Amino acid sequence: MKQLVKSLKDIDASLPIVLGGPHATLFPAETLAAIPADYLVQGDGEQALSHLRKHINETIDTIPGVWTRISDTARSGPPAEPITDLDALPFPARHLVRSYHYGYTYDPRLKSGEFTSIITSRGCPFACRFCSRSSLGAHRYRTRSITSIVQEFCEIASQGYRTVAIMDDCFPPPKERAHTLFDALLKEHLDLRLYVTAARVDFADAALYAKMKQAGVVSVQFGCESGCQSTLDYYRKRTTVDQIREAVRLSNDSGFVTIGSFIFGAPGETRQQMKQTARFARSLPFDSVSFLPLRYMAGSELWARARDEGKIAADEYIVLADAARGLSQYPVAELMRICQSAQWSFYLRPRYALGMLARVLRRNDASFLRSFLASPRG
Repeated sequence: MKQLVKSLKDIDASLPIVLGGPHATLFPAETLAAIPADYLVQGDGEQALSHLRKHINETIDTIPGVWTRISDTARSGPPAEPITDLDALPFPARHLVRSYHYGYTYDPRLKSGEFTSIITSRGCPFACRFCSRSSLGAHRYRTRSITSIVQEFCEIASQGYRTVAIMDDCFPPPKERAHTLFDALLKEHLDLRLYVTAARVDFADAALYAKMKQAGVVSVQFGCESGCQSTLDYYRKRTTVDQIREAVRLSNDSGFVTIGSFIFGAPGETRQQMKQTARFARSLPFDSVSFLPLRYMAGSELWARARDEGKIAADEYIVLADAARGLSQYPVAELMRICQSAQWSFYLRPRYALGMLARVLRRNDASFLRSFLASPRG
């Protein structure tokens, strides 16, 4: 980012450049000190950017959430204010980016311009100890109305998009709201393929999954984190191993491509517990899994505690769990090897290959298999 901003300034020094995003929100002064931009927006950007655009050539010190650079010194306006009425925001101007290609979902033949994403809420109503989302959302969970969400889905379909990723930090709480949303989507008869990227296992429900399937959902990704209850409790996931097992079973039975993510390296977590998690993942009908080392992310409770204990510097944004810093039982290199070993132990099984083939035949959809074969597994 620093080099990009510098290159833009080399082209046109008068070009006003605005920064935003998670790092800028958590470390505004440090970000402006490191990157030669003119402005920075903390938190929600829509209203702040609108005000900034109107006053771009003036001294900005009254717009909530906006920082400015004045004589190489970062200066802030009033504190950022989360947008409470998300329905008041216009839908993204997707017509401006139809010619760009942002990547593939599971089908490597997916054409440019046919994939987009949607966010139906901001923030997360939960407070997992390793996650920074609550801090980034000012510890406020905000949802859009069902009417607004459905209208945006209809606009997406009318613009010719075929595939939509639902990118909420947590989807779809609460369960009753999810039923109402998918009932409304079913009435519109939209021909869309939907991917849920962050689902909680305790919201699994057979009737809801049936509606989701009928509405076009093809994939659900769960943040499982661990197959050991004591580790789940330490992370404050507020879920159980049995709930994970049932959610994955329901997702698979519903015909979804089912994806799970797991974390290794919690303080006090033993090698035996990590092996237990790997065995647990292999016992479930996942189509895909990932095992990653714990990351201490700025804004999370774990990061703040480690900072207060002097294990993490106040300006470090993401730090991998590491025994050398008192953040885990194991060094980073060993955790990476454990993660890779768990990954290969999941995929290099005849039972997995046969199960994948059976699921492809049952779903009559080989797009995930084609993408899987074309992607590195390391």
